[in-house]
Amino acid sequence: MAVLDNWFIQVHDFIYVKEEEGSDAEAECILRLLGLRAGDRVLDAPSAAGRIAVRLARAGCHVTAVDINHDYLKRARARFQAEGLKGEFCQADLRRLPLREGFDAVCNWWSSFGYFSDAENLRVLRGMVAALRPGGRLIIEQPNRHFVLRRLRPVMTESDWVLLTNWNARTQRLESVWIHEEDGREERYPMSIRWYTWAQFRSLFRKAGLTLEAAYGDHDGSDYTPSSRRLIVVGRKG
Repeated sequence: MAVLDNWFIQVHDFIYVKEEEGSDAEAECILRLLGLRAGDRVLDAPSAAGRIAVRLARAGCHVTAVDINHDYLKRARARFQAEGLKGEFCQADLRRLPLREGFDAVCNWWSSFGYFSDAENLRVLRGMVAALRPGGRLIIEQPNRHFVLRRLRPVMTESDWVLLTNWNARTQRLESVWIHEEDGREERYPMSIRWYTWAQFRSLFRKAGLTLEAAYGDHDGSDYTPSSRRLIVVGRKG
């Protein structure tokens, strides 16, 4: 299954922009697991249209939202303005994150890590670590691949979309294509995501200058096990 380079730039909102339902609980999870307080500086990368960033700002955090998609940042800025919240917005490729030491926390939420090659993913992680102050913490959330692969089917449907999936065991990537047909016109949106295990994240964190502090299995903060639905890892900069 061929996957385009930089597939994440053209992804449809249906796939990439999560519905608001459950977002309050997710933001509360982030605040709790990172021990965030009002006044803390938080980097949300990538932020998409700002559903998490705006909730962290409501809690009193000073939020900087980063995304490669200008339209998403525009929408995130509009959300902040509509609620009278202050925030900063930066259009950037995470492989070349222009921000440096000063953040108390970095949030990479909702399966937003692993878009690139292993070497580039490490570069992304090192860029996030560079943005943290000493002692700052980073959180990454993704599906637990052990849980997903036991239930994965090559063809699935959701609403009026069809999802074709393939797990590439050699590259450890989920390669998929979302297909949508409307008015006789078919649109295809390819995706390719590297899903890391808990042990692989521990090694990756070590290479990037982080200590893996904890791993959780869901947004309720339960401990991670191989049967958990999600994998949420938290690391601290030394």
